[in-house]
Amino acid sequence: NYVLINANQVLSNTDSEELHIGVSAAFIDSNNHQVTVVRTLLVNNQIIQPDQDSTYNYNYNFTSGEINKGSQLFGTQVLVTIRGMDDADTVTSSVYVPKQLSGTIAEFPNNLSISKGLQLQWTPDNQNTWGNVLIQLYYFSSLSKKSDSTLPSNISTVSLTVPDNGSYFLSKTDLTSFPCNAFIGITIARGTQNEALLPLSRKRVYYFSSASVSTPPVKLTQ
Repeated sequence: NYVLINANQVLSNTDSEELHIGVSAAFIDSNNHQVTVVRTLLVNNQIIQPDQDSTYNYNYNFTSGEINKGSQLFGTQVLVTIRGMDDADTVTSSVYVPKQLSGTIAEFPNNLSISKGLQLQWTPDNQNTWGNVLIQLYYFSSLSKKSDSTLPSNISTVSLTVPDNGSYFLSKTDLTSFPCNAFIGITIARGTQNEALLPLSRKRVYYFSSASVSTPPVKLTQ
């Protein structure tokens, strides 16, 4: 049983920022181990309705004008209420959503020199109890092979756990897994995890929240 609050920011080389903020959740029937629904799921008093497959998915999107409402979740304690079998089977928990990681790459690069590396910067979060951020470098296979057919079909994602102090230099050593002409993406993320127990049904629910920022494909050069 889990509730995930996820907020991802996508940078672009036009200096615009695209936000994807949403809630997803799933609950399991302990008798038949099938995905089931709860009576009510609320996030900051917003009722989240189940889908046809009994999972919960809600997005704060631009078309409905709710993106500003979603943006206000960054750096705040969000109240999550779950009602199980009946009103007495209710638990309300406070879940911290990390601050937005804005300005991660001050000058967004179309190309990244492996030998020169890249200075990453982001907004630190002193309420990040983990104290770290996760930096991931991932390979765009199709785009890379379209540019250079000699490049490999797959390269494992590189994951770096570093202190949440707002700065990290992406060095040649960090980039050594990727060859010249490859296209990679860079993501920086931080998150929280806690849990709660419904008082009557005894369902243990895990709460996850994450904030991340990602770049579009960046071409590696020598």
